[in-house]
Amino acid sequence: MKRLLLVRHGESHWNVEGRIQGQRCSGLSPRGRDQADALAAAYRGRLAELLAAGVGTVRVVSSDLQRARETAAPLAAALGLEVGVDARLRERAFGSWEGRSHRELAVEEPQRWQRWTAGADVMTEIGAETAEQLADRVAPALEELHAATPDGGTCVVVSHGGSIWHGLHRLLSLPPRSLGPVGNAAVAELLLLEASDTSRLAPPARAVAGGGSPRAVLASYNDLGHLTLPLRTGGFSARAGSDAVPQMR
Repeated sequence: MKRLLLVRHGESHWNVEGRIQGQRCSGLSPRGRDQADALAAAYRGRLAELLAAGVGTVRVVSSDLQRARETAAPLAAALGLEVGVDARLRERAFGSWEGRSHRELAVEEPQRWQRWTAGADVMTEIGAETAEQLADRVAPALEELHAATPDGGTCVVVSHGGSIWHGLHRLLSLPPRSLGPVGNAAVAELLLLEASDTSRLAPPARAVAGGGSPRAVLASYNDLGHLTLPLRTGGFSARAGSDAVPQMR
């Protein structure tokens, strides 16, 4: 069995300001840095045990954007590892909306913003990536990272809400909007099991069946258990119909 731990970056300055980041970066807020430290404190022991026991390798791979790299750094340092970088894990490119706040868009582009929040696909109108384009680059990256992880190994993937949300929907062949929001520094655990291992799964686990081939299984999603209540940010309710990640609401 091998696993990917998919981590959304910690709270950024623009998260606090309600700005659409896309592929621009403002870095982590003070609370975002605390979230990254809490992630490292919670997971370093578990992952260090794997390394010490020699039962599996551990890697840390991040999006190349600043807020993701800053989130990955404390955990990698605690494990004595370098952070690998994969630009395919970037957030969706949001075109002309990048850097603008939800409040500004509601005033300056009210009709388009209302259409977007109601579920219309306006991405091509603003020079942004569509949901399909985002999934087209993220899902193969996750598949490759999973395939490259040795049996018994773990790859920690630090990415973004949109990348994780759309990537998992594509990878697991989930119906649209099956998954809920992704909080800052939240963790999703994706397993790759041989057919003989799947008998151990609890019924709620979501798997992509492949006959006798390995199965990708979503073992947990939006796990915030390593964060105290004051550190839990992001992840608001979605309005039905939109392909926007729930926290974009």
